[in-house]
Amino acid sequence: MLSKDQMLGKYQILDRLGAGGFGTVYLAKDTLLNRRVALKVPHHQGDEQGLLQEPRIMAALKHPNIVELITVERQGETFFMVMEYIDGESLDRLVRRERTLPPGRALDIAIDVCSAIQFAHSQQVLHRDLRPANILITKEGVAKVTDFGTSRILEMQRDGFARTRIGSPPYMAPEHFRGRAVFQSDLWSVGISIYEMLTGTVPFYDADPVKIAQALQNTPIVPPHCKNPAVPRTLSEVVMRALSVNLGDRYLSAQEFLKALLGVREQMGRETRPLGGLPSPSRTPVAPRPAVMVKTQPRFCWNCYKPLPRLAQVCPGCGEKN
Repeated sequence: MLSKDQMLGKYQILDRLGAGGFGTVYLAKDTLLNRRVALKVPHHQGDEQGLLQEPRIMAALKHPNIVELITVERQGETFFMVMEYIDGESLDRLVRRERTLPPGRALDIAIDVCSAIQFAHSQQVLHRDLRPANILITKEGVAKVTDFGTSRILEMQRDGFARTRIGSPPYMAPEHFRGRAVFQSDLWSVGISIYEMLTGTVPFYDADPVKIAQALQNTPIVPPHCKNPAVPRTLSEVVMRALSVNLGDRYLSAQEFLKALLGVREQMGRETRPLGGLPSPSRTPVAPRPAVMVKTQPRFCWNCYKPLPRLAQVCPGCGEKN
């Protein structure tokens, strides 16, 4: 655990941004370049090759919708990654505050995320832990994917899929629960994240991952437009195809999924454009949010997924800020 104002080489620790299963992220100042960066310090500092796995994957992922890795360093016994600092908030926190996002805004974020995943897949990188907590939103509204700590390069896998079940159960695809995660499994996770933006909740949640896996096999997912009437039917259909249990019915690639999302945005743009008007060069115009009664959903900790008391700011289970 690093403390405020502690120096780690040339980096001055300013704040603790959060922690996950594999490491803690700190806001720091590069005192030589006078800029803010994010430092990710793995919990386990032992195996050098294991520590280098995530940064080596991220080094190949230069994309405007992926948080950039700047370098890796070691000071004494501490190995850490130096990454681009995103001055914004996680999609997880945004959804918790807003409850649901306007369809146009959710669609813009989804397109950014799908664009990032399409590029990662082109580099043979499977993320495996896509969820709102791992999507950062800049102050300009741009989404950036982060946390490739559970990622794998599929071409290195003899069978063409990742065997382990590492991930976040509410966002894991059915085949992921069986230890057979493939590129289409990331598309499922993107679909669940869009679903949550549009409805304020994931389709299934339970503290027992086995019950989530069973629900995916036995209970049909309620389409987003049935939970939130403000969601266009075309967008709802695209999300539901991404959430097809059968891989043959799901989008076959991130590129195909991205094309479908872009098609919905173009259609929504035509529908909201004034007669005779020209398309706006900016991001999707957002119509005034209709008054939709959304049933309050129970809150869960972003880190350990345990239920939170209604007004709690700190999880009583793991101690993380929420």
